[in-house]
Amino acid sequence: MNIVTVRVFFVLRCLFLFICFYISKPAFVQSQTTAPFNRFQYHNYKWKVLRTPLFQLYFPQSFDSLASFASVQLPDVIAEIKTATATEVKAVPNLILYPSVSQLYESNIGMHQEEIQTFPTINLKGDRVMLAFNGSYEDFRYELKAAWMRLCWEEQFKNDAEQQLTNRQSSIPQWFKEGSIHWFAYGWEIKDEALLQQILDKPSITTWENLTKENATISGQAFCYLLTHRYRDDAVMQCFFQMRQGKSLARAVRLVTKHRLDSLTNECLRYFRSRRYTNNESIVSAADTLQSFLEKQYKGKLFALEYNGDSTLLAFAIEKYNQRTIFILKTKEISNPKYKATSFTHYLLPPWQQQHNDDIYPLLKWQHNNALTIIMPVKGQIKLLSFNEQGSPITDRTLYGIDGINTFTQWNSSQWLFSAYRRSRSDIISYDINTLRYTPVTTDNADHTTFSLNRSDNSIAYRSGYPADSLYHKDTLAKSYGIYTKDLNVPLKESGKTKDVLIAKDSAYMHWYKPVYQTDGTLSMENTATGFLKTNAIHSLTTEGNRNVTSPWVRDYLKDLKTKDSIKTLLAKASSGEPSFLQGVLQPGNSKKAAQLQKDSLREAAAYSYKKLSPYILQLHSAYFRAAINNDYFINRYQPFQAYLGTFKFPEVGAMITGGFSDLFENHQFNIGYRLPAGTEGSDFFVRYENSTKKTDWHVMFFRKVESLQPDPQRDWKDAQGNPYPLAAKVKTHYYELGFHTPLHYDWSLDYSLAARRDRTIFLATDRYSLNYEALQSWWGIGNVVLKAHKMRPLIPLLEKGWEGKILLDGMASTGKQSTVVYGGQFNFSYSQPIIKNITIVARIQGGYSGGQSKILYNFGGMDNNIVTRVDTSVHFGQNAPFAFQTLVTPFRGYEQNSIYGSHYGLLNLDLYFPLFRSLIPLHTSFSSLNNLQIGLFTDFAKAGGATGLPESPSNLSSFGFSVRTMLAGYPIRFDMAWPGNFNKTPVWYLSLALK
Repeated sequence: MNIVTVRVFFVLRCLFLFICFYISKPAFVQSQTTAPFNRFQYHNYKWKVLRTPLFQLYFPQSFDSLASFASVQLPDVIAEIKTATATEVKAVPNLILYPSVSQLYESNIGMHQEEIQTFPTINLKGDRVMLAFNGSYEDFRYELKAAWMRLCWEEQFKNDAEQQLTNRQSSIPQWFKEGSIHWFAYGWEIKDEALLQQILDKPSITTWENLTKENATISGQAFCYLLTHRYRDDAVMQCFFQMRQGKSLARAVRLVTKHRLDSLTNECLRYFRSRRYTNNESIVSAADTLQSFLEKQYKGKLFALEYNGDSTLLAFAIEKYNQRTIFILKTKEISNPKYKATSFTHYLLPPWQQQHNDDIYPLLKWQHNNALTIIMPVKGQIKLLSFNEQGSPITDRTLYGIDGINTFTQWNSSQWLFSAYRRSRSDIISYDINTLRYTPVTTDNADHTTFSLNRSDNSIAYRSGYPADSLYHKDTLAKSYGIYTKDLNVPLKESGKTKDVLIAKDSAYMHWYKPVYQTDGTLSMENTATGFLKTNAIHSLTTEGNRNVTSPWVRDYLKDLKTKDSIKTLLAKASSGEPSFLQGVLQPGNSKKAAQLQKDSLREAAAYSYKKLSPYILQLHSAYFRAAINNDYFINRYQPFQAYLGTFKFPEVGAMITGGFSDLFENHQFNIGYRLPAGTEGSDFFVRYENSTKKTDWHVMFFRKVESLQPDPQRDWKDAQGNPYPLAAKVKTHYYELGFHTPLHYDWSLDYSLAARRDRTIFLATDRYSLNYEALQSWWGIGNVVLKAHKMRPLIPLLEKGWEGKILLDGMASTGKQSTVVYGGQFNFSYSQPIIKNITIVARIQGGYSGGQSKILYNFGGMDNNIVTRVDTSVHFGQNAPFAFQTLVTPFRGYEQNSIYGSHYGLLNLDLYFPLFRSLIPLHTSFSSLNNLQIGLFTDFAKAGGATGLPESPSNLSSFGFSVRTMLAGYPIRFDMAWPGNFNKTPVWYLSLALK
């Protein structure tokens, strides 16, 4: 083959790979890496399906009331979102309902994606929406609306390859995305304004950027409120339309309001600062010194705080790094900045969730004997835990049959009161710690959430109610929301039959929450009766006091209400007229009645009915299907030394077309792949099935691989008769694997597998000598155990903070005439630490050792997924070298492969990365590949030994150089230039599809 032909072939090959590179989905990078966080399955539900023309509901058996509620509320929710956005959801979504938020964490949906998830969780693959019940149907309806709005948004702004190239997705700030989703779903309520004012009172909130970092959602909602009330009623909708057409937020708001985005954000800050609470109307002071002290002292966010009876002890929970840690502090030590309490237990939060505001655990409450009681989920069960004031455990009780608890208190020495929910029904119940029995205090179908016990007269006050339901469910009656009281001075079994009394009813903007009985028996509650979010005693809230409302929110509300009433009156008057002659001809009959009948028919079709239910049977959907760049797959970690004739075959870059199918819950995954031949390489094929229904996942896999060996006239390898091997050869490999994955923690796991490997080295017939040359064949049994930890947290694209590690133990045994046993162990540790402005130092250390009758040859050189391989072909390994397998150790830059090797090794990599346009140069372009560009400086140190029977090589080498890396069309790509030891030697460059 002449030089011209080789160059033409190389150009065509690069063009083909670039096309595959371009058309591939950006999600490929995430899907090809191991899922960073583990899931735990503690419940094994039998699922049912309700199929309707508008949606499909999936829910566990015995949770029919939850599905019934969703089915009759969703038509109204869909209509409200359509009116607000003038946009419809295109697909028929699959809504998956979980009994509680903690049980939603067990779901495998999205496990193989690295994207941070929201709640409710949207997964466009399979059009899946995950929701969870928290004991309140009022909140669940809000959740349904937010989920439908988020699904609508995600459908309109899909993160595809085109958006990755044009940076369209990043042109919509996260604060506006989250804020507008909540704006369309909820609007702007009094509690939202109260939270915003509390944030604005913090001294650190001086700019819009500070505000969005503190709370992206509430700042986005406030911005939408400003656009609506200062510019035009449909301003947010118009911006939504403009962004759907590909415009940035800055361009969209400029077209709609004729103002720049930065001037609007500054105006938003001034606008809400001018509405700041006066006369101490705010429910909570942002300058709370205790909260500030605890957050500063323990370097986290204060989640919960509880004093004991005489206020000598303080229990609190600090949220930090995806866990809530609980401390006990003596109040006399609060003023001592040098004293720091020791934590004694914690509650883990799922790291893949964007925020955890919907998770209310742990719940803290002091007992009469100064014992701290904690309620929280532990391994799928709700636990009632008690600790003494030193943090030592006293009792550990499992509350069986309960999905969740919202409020609890100690009634007497042997009984507790819980506001609990089970099978989508919430009640206030009594729990006897001696008999372990539950007795209901309330028995109707309404919500029963927060409550308070009045010990002076043995009564309770609680928030209760039930949303208006469908006409098709006459057995379910709406109940007004508000604060109710109930007398408990009756036999416990009769308390459920006693009537509750409504003392504070929700109406219009006035809502009542969190009743609390004071020690003198006075009932206080959080409320919005005056237009502010406050806590008042019930007797202080008189009708006379509420007439003169000065709240800016209420003034806007009444103004909007007046406008809506006027429009409604005009529309009613217009619609009450007789139809014209032309309308009668074009639409004979009563069109309004026909439209109403059609609407009712659709509602009836969507409503729950037992006859419409069916059990869930394996329902597959396309998990992914793409052409992808890949040269580092499954079996390339180890290659048989004899079968590959003493050379490590670096996998060539090729396009692997992979496809997959998964069931709805991602408990069963079927994957297939076919690697297109590139150059003289053969084709690869694999098929894999994974089962994730239990805590321990397992998989089976078959892989067929064909690789061509580079002809080497200097290779002196012979068969048993002393005949030299032919030059041209291919290796065909069949690989069978049974593997297991056991999660130990969200970021710790143990993997182990058993495999059989068959390699055939086939000598190609290029002349008479090689025509009938017998192939080499070997069988290997392989077992390995891998312990992995992933403690990394993302900073900016391509950079993380934290550490990760891996320990690998491998054992191989061959069968046949030349049987042998080999074992090896490796460790890999990486640590990343930002220094200043996201300038990050990354240190990696790894090592390995092998032994047995034969050994493993560890060969250094290059980068993972290197496009252009660098091999020193002058080095030849002898046939009688005592090695059974070989593997490549990366990254080691500055030297060609075969420069240093041995049966044991150590490697240290030190990299310093500079985010060029994100930290050093304040430049933002429309191309994400430029925005994510990073420059690095590095040095590598390698040491190897035990190269018995091999050509002599250095025992240690070092190099230094620079690197440039970014993301292109969703793929990592980097360029490295390294000098071997000093500048006097020729540098070696690498172009690779890798981040590390």
